[in-house]
Amino acid sequence: KIVYGRRAGADFNRFVFPVGASEVFKQAGGGFLRTDGSGRVEIAIAGDLEIIGHAMLPANQTASATEGATLVEVDMSYDSVYEIPIASGTTAWADTMRGKDCDLRVDADIQGVDLGASGEDVVTLIDKGSLNAAGVAVSVLVKLNPRTIVHRGVV
Repeated sequence: KIVYGRRAGADFNRFVFPVGASEVFKQAGGGFLRTDGSGRVEIAIAGDLEIIGHAMLPANQTASATEGATLVEVDMSYDSVYEIPIASGTTAWADTMRGKDCDLRVDADIQGVDLGASGEDVVTLIDKGSLNAAGVAVSVLVKLNPRTIVHRGVV
């Protein structure tokens, strides 16, 4: 069983954030986060552009049902590289995808990359990740694409 997450990067851009109510974090998927209107982090889904960073999780976790009661450490570096699964039912990995951008999506609480979607282009593909027994890539190595991240202003 693959545990996904950060594979490379410096440790000096890690900060603690409050989490939205009942957010589900699974090590079987990615942990890219966005902020809600109250400054709490939530798992980023398809269509999100306000990606703030990636959750640093030692285990599966479901946040408290109380908004902000759970805290999570977040890697906010644009230089960190993460291994994240290829979302089921999407395009298969091809070596020609290296350096290209794609979208995130969440299925059954598992965040993955959608190799067939390029609407928001929030992650840049670095290389294939883990392979299954048949030699087919089941994950990719990615980093945040800072050119496409749209943060919200304070006013």
